[in-house]
Amino acid sequence: MMVRTEVAPYFFEKRGIRDGTPLIEGLPEVGLVGTIVSSYIASRLGGESVGYIEITDLPPILLVYNSKIMEPCRILRIDADSRQLMVLSSDVPIPPRGFWAVANSIVEIASSTKSPIVCVSGIPEPDRLSIDRPKVYYLSNDESLGEMAASTGAVEKFENGFLTGIKAAILKGAERRGVKVLLALAQSHLNYPDPGAAAEVVIFLNKLFGTNIAVEPLLEQAEQIKMHLRDLMRRTTSSMAPVPVGLELEPPPGYIR
Repeated sequence: MMVRTEVAPYFFEKRGIRDGTPLIEGLPEVGLVGTIVSSYIASRLGGESVGYIEITDLPPILLVYNSKIMEPCRILRIDADSRQLMVLSSDVPIPPRGFWAVANSIVEIASSTKSPIVCVSGIPEPDRLSIDRPKVYYLSNDESLGEMAASTGAVEKFENGFLTGIKAAILKGAERRGVKVLLALAQSHLNYPDPGAAAEVVIFLNKLFGTNIAVEPLLEQAEQIKMHLRDLMRRTTSSMAPVPVGLELEPPPGYIR
């Protein structure tokens, strides 16, 4: 039996975090949808750093923002009214060689607090320019969590296709540890930051968690966000090159009838 146990070094401060607090994973991938969503939620609701994941396949790197030294792949605890969330955000792409280790670290952290993982990202859509409001697809390894997502009326079920990259690694690790995972994937540009797709994910998360995060400022700043994130998009595209993205909505051969 093959079991992947490689875990990236991480620090996590559990104090103050309630069991069952959802962990929103927004690592850089297609359209930087996860990056935009996680950063926007943190900027609108505030948050306190409770940990980070070390990306061992990169040279040593730190982020400096407003003269404050920060880890590039960090976990924030957000307390908004009666709702508590954790947000995992990264300012650097995860190299493919680090997918398993980082994914297993995320699963370990979620397992320690009995938290569901909510993975958010884009899904490549060739006709994105002609779509005003991108669809958001959901997929879950837990029936009740999937039903909660469907009940929002803001998503469609992901039925047939492929999952690649770190999302697939998270689902594999979560299955072994009994961790619940929900994926929210918005139709998105592949190689351009897509604030419009991110806004649809935020709308869905509002309905799922009962939050009230305004999306208008996100849409108003769309062009600035695209410019600000162009270098991260370039690095992310380069890191995704070895991974067969774009296959997600193609029906696999097993579904031929």
